[in-house]
Amino acid sequence: MWEQKHCLLLPEDLKNFFLTCNGFHLTWCVTMENNTVPVGNMELCSISQLVLLDAAVDDGSHLTPSLWDLDGDKDKNGRKLPSFVTSKIFQLDQCQGYGKVCLVYDEVTPKGDDDVDPDNENDFKFPSDYTTEIWFLDRSLRWHFICPTFQAYYRLMLMHLGLPHWQLAFTDIGLPPTSLQWFNLYAPVRLEIDLMGDVTKSSHTAGKGMASSPLDLNKVFKGKSDRKKPGAAQNMASGTNVSKKRQPISSARSAAVAGKHVTASVSQPNVKSK
Repeated sequence: MWEQKHCLLLPEDLKNFFLTCNGFHLTWCVTMENNTVPVGNMELCSISQLVLLDAAVDDGSHLTPSLWDLDGDKDKNGRKLPSFVTSKIFQLDQCQGYGKVCLVYDEVTPKGDDDVDPDNENDFKFPSDYTTEIWFLDRSLRWHFICPTFQAYYRLMLMHLGLPHWQLAFTDIGLPPTSLQWFNLYAPVRLEIDLMGDVTKSSHTAGKGMASSPLDLNKVFKGKSDRKKPGAAQNMASGTNVSKKRQPISSARSAAVAGKHVTASVSQPNVKSK
């Protein structure tokens, strides 16, 4: 129904996702000083909420500005930016108000209205003539590329644990100070990868070439080990004293045999007296 309504084909990975579950929303919290603090938020809209953003018109002027005035050709990496006029943009995640994660359809070979022959039945746009990418639209209506496929975005969302403002790591805005603190606490390796600017590496492959700080277990458990040492010393001392005071214990069989010999020696003089 969605594909028929918009005359577009969903990407294969996104279609498989919607066949498995109709949307996704996961949140997690931490407890600090007996207070519950919400931290992570991972959300993907359902198929019914995958709506087309309002397109702009290309007849704006200095008197009636529109989103068409914000269209740019390419970003700093030479990648073509989505267009508010020609691109078809669908919202995947509202990002709690600080931006939008969008599924962007761009034409492979764009055709203007003047190039289309209405009498030619073969001169129309097929759904396969579009390419899809995942972009982030910030509140200043600037575009930032995240990844080429939905599957890559889903993996990035899981690797970032849904930490606050994690999409801003792929922009020139950068992460806020509070988000940096959460990253240093729960995802330090992922933060280092994002700061390097190579988002194509996974946390597993990129972690091999990074210098990891060694963990000194003696310093971590120093307080606990020091508290346990006096008690252990006292137990060892008391154990040695007890062992010194104890007399050697003979076996039950030897004690029984010794008892028989004693009774026999005592009974013999009585027999002789009679």
